[in-house]
Amino acid sequence: MSAPRDPVFRRRLISALLLGPLAVVLLYVGDIAFTAWVAAFAAAMAWEWIHMSDKDAPPVAYAIACATASGTVLLAGQSGVLDALAWGAAGTLASGIERWRRGWSSEVLGVLYVALSAGLLAAMRAEPDHGLKAVVLLFAIVWAADSLAYIVGTWIGGPKLLPRTSPKKTWSGFLAGVLAGGAAGWAAGLLFGLDPARIIPFALAVALASVGGDLAMSVFKRSFGVKDSGTLIPGHGGVLDRVDALMLAVIVAVLTMRVWPLGWEAS
Repeated sequence: MSAPRDPVFRRRLISALLLGPLAVVLLYVGDIAFTAWVAAFAAAMAWEWIHMSDKDAPPVAYAIACATASGTVLLAGQSGVLDALAWGAAGTLASGIERWRRGWSSEVLGVLYVALSAGLLAAMRAEPDHGLKAVVLLFAIVWAADSLAYIVGTWIGGPKLLPRTSPKKTWSGFLAGVLAGGAAGWAAGLLFGLDPARIIPFALAVALASVGGDLAMSVFKRSFGVKDSGTLIPGHGGVLDRVDALMLAVIVAVLTMRVWPLGWEAS
């Protein structure tokens, strides 16, 4: 019996081949080019979140969410993290007030999740000494974890991870993703001259967050009654479908590096 094939695999591959090089170029250039790119993605992510979570949302709800997410990124990349956090918190409060008129829902916190994850990515790249290396390390872990979790889960399958809320996710994919992310982080750490004793625990934590972020978004979408967050990226659905693994991973990466320094100065 041949392994199951994903019918949208070719479209996923083409989208990755088109978006991947652009991401690499903008990441290398950095500064306002990278920040503006992340801000545009953040606005699209916020729009998709409102579209999924609030079917009756008026245009002002979309405007507040998009301004919150993109503004947080721009401030994080060009001004500072504290300014970005203040903007993100204020925007999330504004989203909550707007939603209150139609019935409060904790789903407005998704706006903060989008703004925080995208803003921290921009802030990470803006680090003058090791920003590029840190984001390359993060991307290596997330791309390896996300890719192997998808490939192994689709082609090998096995017992389901959460059969009721995410029927396509398997334990084999979960474990493969965590191990692949850890291995990619170890390899990137060696390239950057980082101590393996420090990089391996960090990489495994970020890989676990990457796979967990993908799983969390699947749970959110099922609770909202949607299959994809949007249709912007062929083969992947929406922007949130493409970056769901990165969102939680970047938050965990930044927090972990605060308490578990990787030794960038020595490298």
